[in-house]
Amino acid sequence: MEIENVLAKNINTASEKASYDASCKRLLANKIILAWIMKSCLEEYKDFDVEKISQECIEGSPQIFKLPVNQDETSKYEELINGGKTEDSTMTEGTIHYDIRFFAYVPKTKETIKLILNVEAQNDFYPGYPIIKRSIYYCSRLISAQYGTEFTDSHYEKIRKVYSIWICVNPPAYRKNTITRYMIQEENLVY
Repeated sequence: MEIENVLAKNINTASEKASYDASCKRLLANKIILAWIMKSCLEEYKDFDVEKISQECIEGSPQIFKLPVNQDETSKYEELINGGKTEDSTMTEGTIHYDIRFFAYVPKTKETIKLILNVEAQNDFYPGYPIIKRSIYYCSRLISAQYGTEFTDSHYEKIRKVYSIWICVNPPAYRKNTITRYMIQEENLVY
């Protein structure tokens, strides 16, 4: 019996983690899964049917990572989103990679509201930094990245609403099956 050396173990572990991570992202990129997440977590979608959200509200054609080699491998229930680019680079702030980034519309009477959403799968609940601060940073980057595409100059009224939804795969027992919301909102301290 041959004993694996440390390098071989690290390669195997990295390969398993990468495979697990890619599988998780592929699952979360499924339109019907995203529709359930949106209906459960976002006020704008709570009154809509999951099928309607999946078919009418999520923008894009089925694609996020790669199209399957065999086109028959994609069924109508395996439609993946075609979101915006998942990489955001600036010269001063560096590059971040979103797991899933996409656009969605909320039908409201005769208008539609375009939202920019980011979904992240977080395997480690305690990664060594505050996840909340990272998610705020991601939202900030989603907002600032709109300059030049959604708005220019001082037209801040055109900034689209953003969400960053974090799915923690292995939370501690007291946080299992919970949904926690953080938001920026107005609070009048003196009237």
